[in-house]
Amino acid sequence: MTSSLGFRRGLSLALAIAMGCAAVARGQGSAEDWSRCEGANADLSIRSCTALIQSGKEDAENLAVAYNSRGIAYENKGEHVLAIADFDHAIELKPDYAGAFNNRANAHGAKGEYDLAIADYNHSIGLKPDDADAYNNRGNAHRAEGQMALAIADFDKALELKPDHAGAFNNRGGAYAGEGQYDRAIADFGKAIELKKDYAEAFSNRGNAYADKGDYEQALADYTESIRLAPADAGNFYNRGIAYLVTGQLDLAIADFDKAIGMNPELADAFNDRGVAYHNEGKDEQAIADFDRAIQLKPGFAEALTGRGNAYRAEGRYEKAIADYDRAIEWKASYTEAFNGRCLARAIVGQLEQALADCNRALSLPGSEALVRGNLGFVYLKMNEPGPAIEDYNIALAANPRRAAWLYGRGLAEQEMGVGGAVRDITAAKAIQPDIAAQFAKWGVSLASPGRAAP
Repeated sequence: MTSSLGFRRGLSLALAIAMGCAAVARGQGSAEDWSRCEGANADLSIRSCTALIQSGKEDAENLAVAYNSRGIAYENKGEHVLAIADFDHAIELKPDYAGAFNNRANAHGAKGEYDLAIADYNHSIGLKPDDADAYNNRGNAHRAEGQMALAIADFDKALELKPDHAGAFNNRGGAYAGEGQYDRAIADFGKAIELKKDYAEAFSNRGNAYADKGDYEQALADYTESIRLAPADAGNFYNRGIAYLVTGQLDLAIADFDKAIGMNPELADAFNDRGVAYHNEGKDEQAIADFDRAIQLKPGFAEALTGRGNAYRAEGRYEKAIADYDRAIEWKASYTEAFNGRCLARAIVGQLEQALADCNRALSLPGSEALVRGNLGFVYLKMNEPGPAIEDYNIALAANPRRAAWLYGRGLAEQEMGVGGAVRDITAAKAIQPDIAAQFAKWGVSLASPGRAAP
């Protein structure tokens, strides 16, 4: 049994940073200091802006610009608290400074303080209502809070003001994707790419939308292009690795996860998903090592705990498997895969009533019904209840008619009841997986005695 994996994002869309500042007459500071203060080199900017601020020669208007520019430099270095302090000074000196409100909003957004960000964007827009970037940025803050309708309205306004705003198309596409409107998202990402041919983020985001639609061929093409354009971005390799994993291209998935981990050794999701790929290849010791690392990086990582439980179960280490499923459920009380995995492990070791309760709980939660029904069929098989076992195996096999364990289990239940189809199902299961009888024997079920009697 392989792990059930939902499509996850390694990296979210970043807030677009539009760092505008008003043009004002310069005071006594040197032209070189002003050039460096407002330049792209963050360290030089900080030094030069500080020199201007401390010179005592600049008026309030120029000091506001210097604080704003230094705030931008701090923000570009990821020093959000220092950036916000400088934007505070700029706004105190120049209360109508729309650019400083916008920039402080960006810094609050980078800290996850979206309410404060939105309040500042509101001020910025009030002062400068024709600023497309401010609407775009506020849209991102709304989207980060899950307010997709408000986000889309802001992106619409940004595009009304600036129809060639590639970032707004990209971000509106993200909002549409957040609402499950994947075709509209794909159209917006496509427009962003038309406007900006080397827009790696838009290619990656369109790949995500195609993947969410189940169109992995198109998703893989977009991820590959995003990697060509941004080969140092771990998230692009991670996303393509997920697509390879979902489509069963395990060696390619592992290679991409290797790349992502090489670029970002703290990327817990990549360790987890590489563990899933190793488990699906039957390399459970390697899988366990990756799940260990994912859990170390992200304690309480329910998906990794469940994945490690699956790997322990495959190795016959059932107590360890059940302990991991227990921990996963403690952290994520409605996690279908953990209940389903624990159901199977408990059934194997003979804890049949508990197993039945776990499978029934899994059925009540969102997830793949077929996987749960297949395990529920096995529980009933071990409980010597072949009728309910056949009913559940029928539902599971309707979704995947070539799952060897389900065919073999149904065959055993049919044999127990003396109904037709047993030989056909058992023969088909052995053709798909020649060692299926040995696997069931290891689980305590054999042709001679499918139920409780086989320990």
